[in-house]
Amino acid sequence: MSIPTVTVLLDLVLIMAAAHVLGWLAEKIGQPPVIGEIAAGILAGPTIIGHHLSSVLFPQDARPSLNLLANIGVAVFMFVAGLELDRGIFSGARRSIPAISTAAYLVPFALGTGIAISVLARYQTGNRLHFALYIGCALAVTAFPVLARILHDRNLVHTEIGQLSLACAALVDIMAWIMLAVVLALAHPGGAQWRLVLLIPLVGVLWWGLRPMLGRISRVGTAQTMIVIGVGGALGVAALTEWIGLHLIFGAFAFGVIFPRERRQSVESGVRVLSAVLLPGFFVVAGLAVDLSSIDSTAIGELVVIIAAAVLGKIGSVYLAGRLTGMPSRPAAAVAALLNTRGLTELVILSVGLTTGLIGPQLYSLLVVMALVTTAATAPILRLLGTARGPVETVPAVDAVQTPSRS
Repeated sequence: MSIPTVTVLLDLVLIMAAAHVLGWLAEKIGQPPVIGEIAAGILAGPTIIGHHLSSVLFPQDARPSLNLLANIGVAVFMFVAGLELDRGIFSGARRSIPAISTAAYLVPFALGTGIAISVLARYQTGNRLHFALYIGCALAVTAFPVLARILHDRNLVHTEIGQLSLACAALVDIMAWIMLAVVLALAHPGGAQWRLVLLIPLVGVLWWGLRPMLGRISRVGTAQTMIVIGVGGALGVAALTEWIGLHLIFGAFAFGVIFPRERRQSVESGVRVLSAVLLPGFFVVAGLAVDLSSIDSTAIGELVVIIAAAVLGKIGSVYLAGRLTGMPSRPAAAVAALLNTRGLTELVILSVGLTTGLIGPQLYSLLVVMALVTTAATAPILRLLGTARGPVETVPAVDAVQTPSRS
């Protein structure tokens, strides 16, 4: 066994232990475990323990392998998130979902491009337009996987507000990835962005071809067979969407959506263990790149502006859109707080920006802190609204979210 292999295995054990302990501590203070897992990565990075010790614990040659394992964990978790989504949500709130999703993306996107041109101009690494569009994309994100995890941990995933939030978050993140693909195409012309046109036929094959086939297999397949098909299919479709340019999380999520609902419980219990083992690695690897040791007073002021634009743009726009589509005040505020959640999707987009040169390490660090703060704000806001756990006030019957049975 080579030294890098030994290092990767030991690092994986260290990551699981640190993420579990800090995730448990986060839960003790009323936060989702993901907050502790992201914090574990930052604590293991150069900000706290210094560059030398961080490099000793997590050598550069081991990080690609850790990142690969983390991406597998992300894909499996997104498959489970797709299983959790009741497909009737998209037909039950025809008015609310498009309006809320559009507002949730466009308003923070506009604010992001604005502060990129004005407040964050000193961080510009290349073309001004590309930089501004990228920052807008980063601020407009809702972390669908983290939102799904928060809803599950707080017993909200099968409530009407939970399902509405999941549907809107899925659409917001799809818009975010399409915009990111556009930005990357502009910043790096000559790539393979033409592959995005394959997305529509892929969706058709999944829904009208693969979904009925899975239904027939589920009637005769054992629980173990369906788990293997679930994980293998999620990774396979994730590979396709990654190749297309829409990131692997959407392929895995789409496979979860089309998976037979009658086999959901047995399959879900089997794959959650794999996700729990591998997913924390992503948060830690992303946190290792955060370096706040050189932050100055100007950067602190810029961080305040970034957080204000992200929070006000997302919460304000979603609340207003919810109210205009007939939602009562409290459910509209709850959806706004939930869609303000960032985290995993935000970290993926920030990692793409860092590796492609759209942003530098210092701005990356500030944006990761923004993702941590906005995600951490979700639980306190839900508690203030009285929706920390259990069902919340329903939306009006005229535009209600119909939650189908789990069969």
